[in-house]
Amino acid sequence: MDAAQIIEPGCYDYDIKVQFPSVYIPEHTPPAFRNAAAYETTRTRHVSGQFDLTEHIGRKVLRDHLVRRHCDDLTGVDVQVSRFDLTRVDATGDAR
Repeated sequence: MDAAQIIEPGCYDYDIKVQFPSVYIPEHTPPAFRNAAAYETTRTRHVSGQFDLTEHIGRKVLRDHLVRRHCDDLTGVDVQVSRFDLTRVDATGDAR
């Protein structure tokens, strides 16, 4: 799909999957051992929803907006988008 694609106004379903670095500490680790038990890992966050678009917008701009909206708690973290699906929905709620 063309990165410069323009999205037309309408109702859309979206599905985003992002990955980001994190530190994992196993549950029930006593406080004195938390640093020793911690290790770096990659976490995944999956978000889906629906919105009404009222103006033309670039696909990449829309994707970046939705990622910022759903990953605002990850400020300063390198977030990688691994999936961004966008499906137009007609007035009856059916995907087109």
